[in-house]
Parts: sequence; C-alpha cells; structure tokens
Amino acid sequence: MKQELKTFFKPKTIAVIGASNNITKIGNAALKNILVSDYECKVHPINPREKYIMGLKCYKKITDVPGEIDLALIAVPAKIVPEIISDCVQKNVHGVIIISSGFSEVGNYELENEIKKRAKGSKMRMLGPNTMGYKNASVNLDASFAFGMPRKGNLALISQSGALGMGMIYLANNEFVGLSKIIGVGNKMDIDDDDLIDYFSQDPETKVIGLYIEGIKNGRGFMNSIKACDKPVLVVKAGRSKAGARATASHTGSMAGSDEIYEAAIKQAGGIRCRDVVELFDMARALAGQPPAQGNRVGIITNGGGLGILLTDACEANGLSIPKLSEKTYKKIDKILPDLIKPNNPVDLSADAGFYRYEVCTRALLEDPNIDGIIVASVHGGYARPREYTGAILKMVRERKLHEEYKKPILGFWVGGKEFEDLVLDLKVAGVPIYPSSWRTVRAMLSLYLEGERIKREKNN
Repeated sequence: MKQELKTFFKPKTIAVIGASNNITKIGNAALKNILVSDYECKVHPINPREKYIMGLKCYKKITDVPGEIDLALIAVPAKIVPEIISDCVQKNVHGVIIISSGFSEVGNYELENEIKKRAKGSKMRMLGPNTMGYKNASVNLDASFAFGMPRKGNLALISQSGALGMGMIYLANNEFVGLSKIIGVGNKMDIDDDDLIDYFSQDPETKVIGLYIEGIKNGRGFMNSIKACDKPVLVVKAGRSKAGARATASHTGSMAGSDEIYEAAIKQAGGIRCRDVVELFDMARALAGQPPAQGNRVGIITNGGGLGILLTDACEANGLSIPKLSEKTYKKIDKILPDLIKPNNPVDLSADAGFYRYEVCTRALLEDPNIDGIIVASVHGGYARPREYTGAILKMVRERKLHEEYKKPILGFWVGGKEFEDLVLDLKVAGVPIYPSSWRTVRAMLSLYLEGERIKREKNN
C-alpha cells in the first residue's frame, strides 16, 4: 500500500488553511466537519487575522505550527495558493487538499503550473485543486467542506465531480449502500484515478471500487491500475455524446476523447462500465454482498408471468442466457406447483405463491449445476404475502453460507407499493440486493457474471 496515501487518509495532524469564524466561508465548514466527525487527531486552524477559531488556537502560517503536519486543507483564494504550497513544502507537510477553485477548470493553467513548480522535488502529495476533499467513513473522518457523512461500508467512490460526489453520499445512504471512502479528485493535478485505484485495491476496508470520470490524463496508468486490481472496478464515464463531451470540457476542462476507445479500454482492463450512478450503486450492492456468478446461465423465479418475460428479455439483451431446467430440477419443482402449471425457466409459481413454493424452487435452482445465478421476483397482485417472499430469500441466503455448492448469487426483483417497502429494507440490511426494475436487476446480475469472468482470467494467467 502506498504509504503516503495511507497517511493521507488517516492523518494524525490536520491543518485547515483558510479556517474562519465566518460561517459563510468554506474554511469554516471544512474545520467544522473535521471537529464534528470526532476523528482522533490534532487540528490546527490557520488564519493570519484570527487568534482562536471554534475554541482552537489559530496560527498565522502553517510554518508556525509546532510539530509535523500530515494533512493540510487549503481553502483560500486561488491566487495565493502557490504561496501556501511553498509554506507546506517548507513545513514538510505529507499531503494537501486544495479545495480552492479557479485553475485549469476555468482555463487558468498558468496558476496550476505554478503550484506544480512550487511543489517540485518534494514528496508531498496533492489532491485537487477544485475538489470537495474526501470522507473516510471507515474511521469517521470528514476532510471536506461538504455536509453529510455516508454509512460505513465497503464501496470506495472516486468522483471527478464534487457536486455529484456530494449527491452520491445521500443516494448511497438512501439505497443502504455503505461506503469506505468517497473522494473528489477535482483537476487531478497530482493524485489521480490510478493512484487511488492502487491504494483502494490494497485497502482492507474496501471491497468494491467505483469511479465517476469525465476524462483521464494517464490512460496507460489508468488501465494498468485496473488490471492489477483484484477487486471489482465500476466506471461511470461521462461525455458519451458530442454534446456531453462539450459539457465535460466546460465543467472540469477535461477532453472527453472517443467514447469507443474508453469503452474498449475499460473492458480490456477488466473494469465494468456503468451507464449512470444509480447503476453503479446497483452493481456495487450486488458485488459487495453476493458471490460472483460462475457463468451466464440465469434461473428466474416469479409469481407473475409478465415479470418473467421482462426479466428474460433483459437477460437476453445483456448476454445472459435462460437455460431450460434439467430433468432433476423439473421434477423437484413440479411436485409443489398447482396441477395446471408446468415448470419452465422462468419458473411461474402462480399468483398465490407463498413461502413454501419460493423456498423449494430457490433451493432447487441453487442445487442445479446448470444455473449460475438466480433472480427471485415477486409482484404484489393481491394474493401473495410479501413477507413470505422475503422470508424465503433470507432463508436461502443463510443456507447458501453453509453449502459450498450453493455459492451462487441471489438477486431480488419486486413490483409493489408501500407494503413492500419495509421488506425491501430487511433484504438490503441483510446484504441481499433487491430492485424495482427488471433492467436494473439484470444489469446487476451481469456485473456478477463479468466479475466471475475476471476472476477466472486472473487464475489462468
């Protein structure tokens, strides 16, 4: 693990340069976030016009602070950032977060180059400029100016957009997706996507890595970092269209490049391309909580024929197959179905299906060597009791942990209203991904298949 980034994410001393008693200033928010997060470290506000800020002694310059400084947050006007960087180099600061904006994202490359010049020759790592900073939920450290802390979990998020990064915190919380860390890279002047992928690949608190990118500065380094990573890497690449590419250039100053080249590069490196942030969370939830699929053969269980057809179409469109049931599996399921219904794949349990049918059918597909992943669907049509559907899935997930041959992913798909909401939360809390859309469910299954294929390639190389 890169030692400088380990210190960067778990500093023992933090200085906030531009800290303020004025609640409208970003430096005030950044200092307050660190204090509120109750992370155990020494915190030093830096402001030449203040003696105390939030009860802490204030220093005129970072060079006045006694002892070592692991991390400095810089929230001052862009024109004086180079001078601050010189002070940080003199102080031997290990890492800096340049929150300040007004650099290459608005065409001011000269000022950004001046920062690089001032830092040249030092070992100091720099995040930004034009960044929100980061939030390390694993240790409860909020090193950003944005309000809100994510639930603790095992998804690390890297975002080139600060505003979108902030929004992803609340979306993740709403979706019961826990984060290990979320970091805004801003203009990527120093710390880049590949640095962070390398770090998170060795981070014991991270199981899945997700990125929102608009452009890549070091294409080869980006690909190599994904190839070397033994964890799933999910990538949302914005700027697919010509209009999107123009918007990308005006947002962060990034050149979007050919979308076909990005698509091929991500695939070749072993990453998974996501269409948007919601899909990234859908896939992350599946990858973090379910075993990878050993193949692309999907078994579908439903209490409504229409749901089965929608799922089948979505599977076929995404390169997943829906095989016929084996004779052994057919006989197991045929015993518990009403006389007028014969087993097929999708398996239609009929509208009055309860706990027993869902349990027996899910177990049969778990035991079938011709099935690699299972989607259990339910529509609240007035006959079924949603609690029984949920109970059957939870029981099968528990049993799967006890049987090696059951190591297959199980995803849920539901169509219903408020009566389903509490049950959906029960499944999410237990780590079972459940989705309200056939397409979202199947795309999540696709990610589990792609991860299984990546693992196979690694073993064969």
